[in-house]
Amino acid sequence: MSFGMILDLLIMACGVYMVYWAVQMRSTNEIPAMLVGKGFPVSRAKDPEGFIRYTFPFTFATGAILFAAGLVGALGLFSTYPPAETLMRIALVAVLIGYGMMLMKAQKKYLVGIK
Repeated sequence: MSFGMILDLLIMACGVYMVYWAVQMRSTNEIPAMLVGKGFPVSRAKDPEGFIRYTFPFTFATGAILFAAGLVGALGLFSTYPPAETLMRIALVAVLIGYGMMLMKAQKKYLVGIK
């Protein structure tokens, strides 16, 4: 098993875990500790329901994208056409950066109360 295969399997696992966070967050109406800053007391959040409503679709979609990208990489669907695999990796990084920016914005707006 190559390092690339292990990395793709880890990406798939992260995608499954993110989808799990999203579903758990939506069903229990509690914010997972993984989605807030280290040491932030979730009990002091200004608008936890708004945070859940805002971040749920992004968290679910990002998890699904991670799972799909890991699956495509693990199955080697683009191994015969390396530029497509490179574009997929670049798009994956862009999705992760966008998700991180969205999460920071949501934390400021809904958890801390900074507009």
